[in-house]
Amino acid sequence: MADNNDTPVAVPEQAYTDDKSKSIEMESGTLKHATSSARNMEDTRTKGFVVLVAAAAALGGLIFGYDIGGAGATFVMTGFREHFQWDCAADDPSCVPKTQSQIDVAQGLINGLFGTGAAIGALFAPTIFNGYGRKPTLTIGAIIFTIGAALQAGAVNIVMLYVPRLLSGMGIGMLSMCSPVYIAELAPEHRRGQLATLWQLAIVTGIVLVSILNIWLAEWDEGWRISYGGNILFSVLLLCLLVIMPESPHYLVGKHRHDEAKAALLKVRFEDQIGWEMKQLEMEVTIAEERGEASWAEVFDNSNARMGYRVFIGCSLQSIQQLSGINAIMFYAPRILNNFYGATGSIYGALALNVVNFFSTFITIMTIERFGRVMILFSGAIVMFIGLLPNAILSGIDSDSTGIGIGVIVFCALYVVGFAYSWGPVVWVVCAEMFPMRERGKANSLTTFSNWFWTTIIGALFPIASSYSLSGCFGFFAAVVLFATLFVYFYLPETANRSATEIDEEYVSHRAKFPRKKWV
Repeated sequence: MADNNDTPVAVPEQAYTDDKSKSIEMESGTLKHATSSARNMEDTRTKGFVVLVAAAAALGGLIFGYDIGGAGATFVMTGFREHFQWDCAADDPSCVPKTQSQIDVAQGLINGLFGTGAAIGALFAPTIFNGYGRKPTLTIGAIIFTIGAALQAGAVNIVMLYVPRLLSGMGIGMLSMCSPVYIAELAPEHRRGQLATLWQLAIVTGIVLVSILNIWLAEWDEGWRISYGGNILFSVLLLCLLVIMPESPHYLVGKHRHDEAKAALLKVRFEDQIGWEMKQLEMEVTIAEERGEASWAEVFDNSNARMGYRVFIGCSLQSIQQLSGINAIMFYAPRILNNFYGATGSIYGALALNVVNFFSTFITIMTIERFGRVMILFSGAIVMFIGLLPNAILSGIDSDSTGIGIGVIVFCALYVVGFAYSWGPVVWVVCAEMFPMRERGKANSLTTFSNWFWTTIIGALFPIASSYSLSGCFGFFAAVVLFATLFVYFYLPETANRSATEIDEEYVSHRAKFPRKKWV
């Protein structure tokens, strides 16, 4: 039975490392109360329920992944193209098909408006996240998305598709801001990286699922409606599961609801583990309350435990993730491959890339706690670069031969492998764990906004830019990834298996050095 009083659960004193208080020297003062964690370093027990809760929260990623694979594939579906008069049906002599430039703009708006909505949702989410909790944020995000997806599925004309794309994007923006943080807050430190990776695994699962469905949906004139609205099933499932999911103990302790926080912890920890964690949470809250609610100025203040530096790192990581071209390649894969394999072949080719994406994500789950965040991001960027550079060359060759097409698919697959085990999942993990409780809501909204801002720009411009020079697009993505290797090597502190106070220490003390001294 759970203990309802304020006495921590007793644990053997010898099981813990020494409790050593320490202060952190900074350029303009000292961060007080920072304490090295006194916990059983060998206790790696994990309750099964916390894994289930993390998987349920990650459904937001599955919804997003379904949209990436679903919406992009509709662009080569005959039923979709004829419905919106991108092409004309054989039995419609009065039809005037859209020009390629009009189609490029429409595709950019379909993708870009979704990203715009997501950016708005990410900035709006902290109001609910900080004021009312993580579960209400997930609930409202799922409801908004469901309404938007239902309207997309019922669209009669292109405008009726545009507006709901904005609405669904807002829902996904709220989910993407909240879900990774919620998972990281509930996960034990020794499983935080693995469980936070479920967000990205859910995204690629959604992509694979809809890619398989697209093979059948492409044969049905109205199949595109399921490509846009089929993920309603998962948003409704998330709403149902939220009933049994606990609120974040971080939020509850912050609101002085200590009994509820203990009850929530008992659902995701063994009873003899909660005493130390409650002390850690209470210490974080004490520090936060001594200073009051974090202002936006403090979120950017580098004298505040290097918060300005952390926000810069988080926003840069999310920006690089999108500027590396992943959503352009995954969303528009059918369009890219259509030049070499035709409409049907391009859908199968996109499915092959999505399957590679799915299985490569498991590399992260097996390695992220052992090799840490920095090594995985660094190595992944190198693999991505090796995949992008040949594609920049191959796509510049004026030929639609099968041989060139095979080369494009092989090197795209190599790029996807590199992204799927590194920049896809690990960026979300790093951003979910890098900020103190007091600044977490506002700071995470900024990093998530950065992701969706560049998603919008790339999604809107890629159809036009790739029509002008697909080779140039691949070249740009390769240059970004080359920069990414240097960025993480020099500027990203390692945060794997660290408590909140230890992460503070890492960011305050980290300096760019060559050769790099600390990898794990």
